[in-house]
Amino acid sequence: MSLTCELSGEPIATSKETIVATPSGRICIKRILLQKLTENGGMDPFETIRERPLSEDQLIELKINNTVVPPRPQATSLPNLLSLIQNEYDALVLELFETRKALEDTRRELSQALYQNDAAVRVVARLAMEKDAIQHELERWNASVGAASKETNDEPESKRRKVVVDTPLSNDLPEKDLAEMVDTWKRLHSQRKPMLKAASANAPPRETVASYTKTTTKNWHKSTCRNVLCMASHGDLLATAADDKQVVVYSSEDEIVKFTISTKGIPSCVDIYESLVVVGDNKGHVVVCSSNDGSTLGEITLNDTQMVNCKVHPTTKHICIVRSDGQVLVCALGEGKLSIVTEFKGDQPVEYTCGAVHPDGLLYAAGTSTGEIHMWDFKNRNLASTMKDGDDSVTTISFSDNGYHLATGHASAKVRFWDLRKQEIIATMNGDGSLLQSISSISYDPSGKYAAFGGKGGLVVTTVKDWGTTLKIEVDNPVSGIGWTKRGLATCSEREQVISFYGSS
Repeated sequence: MSLTCELSGEPIATSKETIVATPSGRICIKRILLQKLTENGGMDPFETIRERPLSEDQLIELKINNTVVPPRPQATSLPNLLSLIQNEYDALVLELFETRKALEDTRRELSQALYQNDAAVRVVARLAMEKDAIQHELERWNASVGAASKETNDEPESKRRKVVVDTPLSNDLPEKDLAEMVDTWKRLHSQRKPMLKAASANAPPRETVASYTKTTTKNWHKSTCRNVLCMASHGDLLATAADDKQVVVYSSEDEIVKFTISTKGIPSCVDIYESLVVVGDNKGHVVVCSSNDGSTLGEITLNDTQMVNCKVHPTTKHICIVRSDGQVLVCALGEGKLSIVTEFKGDQPVEYTCGAVHPDGLLYAAGTSTGEIHMWDFKNRNLASTMKDGDDSVTTISFSDNGYHLATGHASAKVRFWDLRKQEIIATMNGDGSLLQSISSISYDPSGKYAAFGGKGGLVVTTVKDWGTTLKIEVDNPVSGIGWTKRGLATCSEREQVISFYGSS
C-alpha cells in the first residue's frame, strides 16, 4: 500500500520532501502542511468539528524508504489499464457532480442576496421620497406662518380687530369671472374640431384597443397605503390619490414621479388640467398646485359638509367644487389664495354625489342620489336642465371632449351615455350587471372615440357610436380610477398599492 499526502494527494514514496505526522494521525508533506497552517492561523486543518491549534513542534518526522515501488501487476495488461482509467473517470464524474451542486447552492445564495439588496434599495428610495415630501410640507407651513405673522404685525391695531369676510354670490357670477369663462369658451369652441381631428388621427384603431393587455405595474405610494382612491389624467401626466394622505403626479412619458403633494386628510378627489392640480380631502381642505413643480398656488378649507368632487375649470383660474348638500361652488385662484366667488344651488334640497365640468367650461353637470343629472349654466347663471332615467344614484360622471356626449355610472351598475344636444340616452351598457357589479369611474379618451368604465369586476372599454364591448379586463379588486395615456390605459384599485398600465404588447 502506497502512502499519499493528506493535503495534496501526492505519493509520499516518490517524494524527496520531509514527511511528518500530525497528532491526529494524518501524514503530510511538511512544507505543504506548514503553508496551510500559515493560511488558517495555526489551526489543525483536519479538525473540522472543533478547532485545535497545531504548531511545528507537535509534528513527528517520519523516515520513508524512497525505493521506487514497481507497478502493480494489475496495471501491466491492457484490460487492467482500462479498468483503472474507468475508475479514475468515475471518480472525476462524482467530483464534477459535487462541484455543480456547490455552484448551484452558491447561485441560490447570490440570488437571495441580490433580492434583499434590491428590496433595501426600494425601501431607501421610498423613505427618501417621504422625507422630501415632509420637508416640502414643512417649508410650506413655515412660509405660510411667517407670511401671516408679518401681515398681522404690519397692520395697525385698528385693522387687526376688524375682520372683513367677502360674501360669495348666490346663483350668480361676477362680471370679471364670467368674462374670463366666456373668452375661454370662445377659444376652445373654435379649436375643438381641429383638436379632435388631430386626437382622432393619433388614436389607436379598435383592433389595437381590443388587444390591450397589462404591460406593467408601478408602486409609488407609501408602504402604509392600502387603497388608491382616485385618479386623473391629462396628456402624459397621471395624478393618483391614496389613503396615505398623498397625491402623486407621474409622467408616463418620462416614467418618473414628478412630485408628491401631502394632504391634511385622506384625499377624496383629484383633478389635473394643463398647469394645475387640485386635491380635496375628507376634512374639507382644497389645495391647488402647479403641475410643473408641485408648488402651492392656493388653498381653502370648507365647512364639515362632505366634498364630493373638485375640478379645474378650463380657464385655469377657477376651481369648481361640488358638495353633498347640493351646492356647486366656483372658486377663483389669485394672489396665492383660493376664494369662493359664487354658490349655485337649486330651490329643492338635493344630495349631489358626483360632478364634472364641460370641456368648454360654461356647463357643470352634477349627479344626484335620486338619479337626476343637473346641468348648471354658468353663462346664464341658472339650472339649465335636469335629465333623469331611473331612480338609481349617479356614482360617476364624465364629459367627452367632443362636447356633446356625457357618460354616467349608477348604483345599479348601469352605464348610460347621453347626447346633450337632444338631452336623451343614446346607449345603455351593463344593464343586467353581466359585465361589472358596480361602477366607480368613467373616462373618455382624448379623441372621444372610446369610453372606459371600471368598478367591481374589472375594466371595460367601449367604442363610441358602436357601444359594444371592445375590451374587458377582469381584476381582483374594484377599479377606483381610470386614466388615458399616450400608450394606452392606466387604472388604480381599492385594496391595492399598485397602478396598472395597459397597452399593446
